[in-house]
Amino acid sequence: MNLDHKLKVKILFLFIFAFFSITGVAFAKETSGNASGTISCPRGNSEKGELSFTAFMKDSPVYGSWEVVLDVSSDDKTSNGGYLASGKIDNKNYDLEGKETTSNICGMDKKANISIHGECGNNGKIQVRADSGWKGTFEGNIDCG
Repeated sequence: MNLDHKLKVKILFLFIFAFFSITGVAFAKETSGNASGTISCPRGNSEKGELSFTAFMKDSPVYGSWEVVLDVSSDDKTSNGGYLASGKIDNKNYDLEGKETTSNICGMDKKANISIHGECGNNGKIQVRADSGWKGTFEGNIDCG
């Protein structure tokens, strides 16, 4: 009978360990994607470009990176990029915030706070806004989970 009790305790311990392991994985969220769209500058001009980003969140905070590259014909690609450090991610949408570490778009060399938010899925719509005044509207395939 004593051996039976020890076996029950071991099974209960394994069940609890497995439960916390599975639920820990369930709280991990990530989003990533590539999208095409238009970048609007504070002076009124606009450019075509590509956005790529990836973000990961387990509990808190968000970690990730992003980059916007203009579609220019020269070999010298103009881009803005940086890191993501806060926000939220779920299965339908995401709302991310971060900082620019590279800023060459719109003739601005001012690094700003940025926000990226949009929808998950095929043809998801994405909005990017920078405190310095440039913004982008993109559409592409965004994975969330």
